[in-house]
Amino acid sequence: MNLVIENCEPAVLVPFFKVEDLETDATLRSLQRNEVLFEAGDLKSHLYRIETGALCVYVTHPDKTREIIEFALAGDVVGMGFLERHATAARAVVDTKVRCLALDEIDRLTAEDARAKSRFDDAVEREFALRRDHIVNSGSPRQLVQLAAFLVALAHQNESEGRDPALIDDSLECAVVAGYLGISVDRLAKMLLELDELGMIEAAPDHGMRITDMKRLEALSDEIADPLLQSDLPDAERQLPGS
Repeated sequence: MNLVIENCEPAVLVPFFKVEDLETDATLRSLQRNEVLFEAGDLKSHLYRIETGALCVYVTHPDKTREIIEFALAGDVVGMGFLERHATAARAVVDTKVRCLALDEIDRLTAEDARAKSRFDDAVEREFALRRDHIVNSGSPRQLVQLAAFLVALAHQNESEGRDPALIDDSLECAVVAGYLGISVDRLAKMLLELDELGMIEAAPDHGMRITDMKRLEALSDEIADPLLQSDLPDAERQLPGS
């Protein structure tokens, strides 16, 4: 809309803005009841803080049943976690407005808000559990569990011999480990990548590999008891390749 000012010739056109135009915020997103904010598997683009309304956060299992994780309310932030893609879905329970925040805002949010920090920790644990369950329930789960148990056993052996338990030396060849687990070297590489994506291990220059989350690695290794690793024996009595 324009206003025409005719105080002199020629006429001048002056832009006219409505008050609501000034209040328009590109970071604010409106959702109608039952509208989906994000689906499991979607690439994460933002964090979302609920301004008004409510969201149902849920996961859909392979048998198509839905498990409700939570009902997030005004002030809650959703879309957090450590994975690049959403492990859950979020749908508006009623007409809802959310504020879109940059993904790198998570550090500030968790530092300033204890509730946001608690919700972030819960989201990380939830994503880890869902990712682990996906791995264990697909492909060759026993092999991944055996690998996790093998790495845990190596860490315990390192500790008993006075070495850093988190460092897995690269002197142990991939072919030896693959042969011990009864898999190909390519399959071993893929499983190591899975553990890396779960945040359990990482490459350690000049050392080989570093275990970054022993607690989670041990939790995965406990999924299936593996007699090949003599898990019922004390650490000192376990016999590993090359020992």
